[in-house]
Amino acid sequence: MMGIFAGKCRWRGVLWTAFLLVLLCGAVTSTRAQDLSLTITNTEGFDRMGETVSLPWDELRRHIPSIDSASVAVQTLPENMEVLIQRTGEDLLLQVDIGAEQSREFLIRSGVLPPARIQPRVDGRFVLPREDYAWENDRIAFRVYGPALAGEVRNGIDVWTKRVRYLIVQKWYRESEEGPPGQDSYHVDRGEGADFFSVGRSLGAGAAALWSNGTLHQPGVFSSWRTIVNGPLRIEFELTYDSILVDGVLYNETRRIRLDAGSNLNRIDVTYWGEDAAEDLVIACGLVKRPGTVVRRNEPEGWMSLWGATNADTANGFLGTGVILAAGATAGSAEDSIHTVMLGKAGAGVPFTYYAGAGWTRSGDFDGADDWQAYLSHFSRALRSPLKLSLSRAGQ
Repeated sequence: MMGIFAGKCRWRGVLWTAFLLVLLCGAVTSTRAQDLSLTITNTEGFDRMGETVSLPWDELRRHIPSIDSASVAVQTLPENMEVLIQRTGEDLLLQVDIGAEQSREFLIRSGVLPPARIQPRVDGRFVLPREDYAWENDRIAFRVYGPALAGEVRNGIDVWTKRVRYLIVQKWYRESEEGPPGQDSYHVDRGEGADFFSVGRSLGAGAAALWSNGTLHQPGVFSSWRTIVNGPLRIEFELTYDSILVDGVLYNETRRIRLDAGSNLNRIDVTYWGEDAAEDLVIACGLVKRPGTVVRRNEPEGWMSLWGATNADTANGFLGTGVILAAGATAGSAEDSIHTVMLGKAGAGVPFTYYAGAGWTRSGDFDGADDWQAYLSHFSRALRSPLKLSLSRAGQ
């Protein structure tokens, strides 16, 4: 009898455990009044991998007025996998993978413990004593030179090619400062990549300048900076440039740059203003020519590419640079002795938006020119066909 009784107790314990597990699982997966259902649809015929989605807090609060930005998490459905997010003052950012012509479901949970701290995938910083501003993500890095080197450069964008997914800018600068004076160690690839790019006094990999009478009018280096957001998914900052004389008028420039994790291209919003400024300004978004590079333009899609050897050492592979203008913004193309540029028009004081960046074969992301140009084409098409978002109260 004792054996039978003990066996019944054990079975009751198993049943109670199973019942509690069901309750707990239900507590994790069930929706609540403060949960939102998000459907994201890709209407294009190519995969959208690691694309950043921006959800304005105002829109989220329209569905749930009490939503607290400090206690929000996002999960995939039905897998209940945590999604990488970033909270800014205006938006909730998340990164998603959506297959070609597919939709995915997500659950936005409010009033929950925030996810554990994640390793940032982007970084941006003003670097002393050089006074550069440098920024990066898990794919590539860039910098613009600061006042300390004003005599050598202008407003061009430099490229630092990476062979690793972790962040390297701070590390490379520190190692260079610890080395012999005047011999920056980041010009040598020691397994992580290197700065092989030569920007000089050019536009480099996608800086902009005013264009008048067939001539570029570049400002010098930036005079002030401010970081707006910094990770874990997006770095955004702003640079201000002192005035430059164009056709007898002094113009100032403000440049806002945004780079998301997983992207090889920066979003750049450039604004020119000044007293007696012309109503219509022509803006040149350019790429510095490199020996042996081949230019390709696709004006219907609004992009331009330069592709060729990274430098004279064939071991360093091939590098592509590119510029994409927003839909309807293209006003032709041009060249000067050292640049190929795409032209756009904007009014004084009105931001002009374009995209620019670079891709390297040794990063593992691009096998050749066709891959780089396909990347630019897909990026351009994605800009013109944004992911479709649908929000509703969960369970409705």
